[in-house]
Amino acid sequence: MWTRRGFIKRGLGAAGLAAAGPVLGACASGGSQGTESGSEKSVLIVGAGVAGLAAAAELQTQGFHNVVIVEARDRIGGRIWTGTIGGDIPVELGATWIHGISGNPVHEIARSNDISMAVTDYDNEVRYDEAGHELEPIDRKLRRSFIDLAYELPDETLLEVFERFAVVNDLGPDERRDWRQFLSSMFEHELGADIADLSIVSYVGGGYLRGGDVVFPEGYVQIVDALSFGHDIRLNHPVELIDYSGDKVSVNTSSGEAFEADRVIVTVPLGILKDGLVSFEPQLPARTQQSIDSLAMGVLNRTCLLFDEVFWKPDIEWIGVVGDRPGAWAETLNLYPYQQQPVLAMFNAGSFGTELEQYSDQELAELAVDVLERVFGDVPAPVDSVSTRWRSDTWTRGSYSYVPAGASFDSYAELARPVGERLFFAGEATHNRYPSTVHGALLSGRRAARQIIARL
Repeated sequence: MWTRRGFIKRGLGAAGLAAAGPVLGACASGGSQGTESGSEKSVLIVGAGVAGLAAAAELQTQGFHNVVIVEARDRIGGRIWTGTIGGDIPVELGATWIHGISGNPVHEIARSNDISMAVTDYDNEVRYDEAGHELEPIDRKLRRSFIDLAYELPDETLLEVFERFAVVNDLGPDERRDWRQFLSSMFEHELGADIADLSIVSYVGGGYLRGGDVVFPEGYVQIVDALSFGHDIRLNHPVELIDYSGDKVSVNTSSGEAFEADRVIVTVPLGILKDGLVSFEPQLPARTQQSIDSLAMGVLNRTCLLFDEVFWKPDIEWIGVVGDRPGAWAETLNLYPYQQQPVLAMFNAGSFGTELEQYSDQELAELAVDVLERVFGDVPAPVDSVSTRWRSDTWTRGSYSYVPAGASFDSYAELARPVGERLFFAGEATHNRYPSTVHGALLSGRRAARQIIARL
């Protein structure tokens, strides 16, 4: 059955660790120990997100003992960020799902470490108009016909495709609003970009794992904690310059400390590379820079609200709201089925999600409650709230990468290519099969480590 999210291709991978500690499953490259020459080489990894942690894990498993991870933040995990609300209730402020558990090493890690999981269903949804009336789901045949039309017009943006579609199907104002909410949920929230910036090509070329999706009621950070076991991680070291012109790679940080290594793996988010916050000497090759320039960084922000009690349908996972402004507060995740806590996570993507970053948490909570009151009537004031601002986040400049209209998935593969013998790249924006996902980041880190191993 073609579901709301089934069209988007997703999957996950993971890295294994040697030594005692968390159980992380088998190492993808066989688990054999490295040679003496490998153990003597030094590797510096820039970034303690899952790509960097996975790379360190792979190198450690292969016998590399001189591996250091430098991280700009005062925490590890990168875009995996489990915060709290109401004092001690975990809420995901970054990555949330394992997409596809069948044969998924991350699922194996969770099971082996007794990390609790909850199954999610993207189709368990109720949609409302702003008067609080429940709306019928978008007709499946019409959904399919829209996708077919998008495939027929791969050079047009999804907004342009929709305008054609609306004319052909004689959609009135109410139907157009209904469809724009659906398209926001289906496309904009998946890649963090407006449909005016996306084409159907933005989605082809990826892959996905089957078996359904799960969340971690007690936090995705548990996976990060397992992956980070046993590594030398230096926090509060933002990298400013990577000089790979000599026999060794020199790395300077704004903290004042400098590092030197035989090999360097750069795992910073695409947004950091696009904004030129890390300088390279010599400059990156044209092929690498062109890949960075052609890809884009999406935004998916959320406002999480804790209430005294549930005033919505407790067993419905997704609440859709069809409003006058396309994409505004279009989708809300009900956390009650997973945590038995009265918490809503209200999402905003793309340009509207970015626009909201100017407001304080209190102002965002008020805006969110205003939307809820249009649907549910009188709504009590939330007990607590927390909001994200990924576009203005100093160390990411966005949520995850996407292929904008007119670009190609080939840019992901190009960015994955090493630069010479000493400079390597990893991160979700370097994985052409699973970009913009946690699994893509994990697999890319393992790949970068194997690229180093192969050169020795």
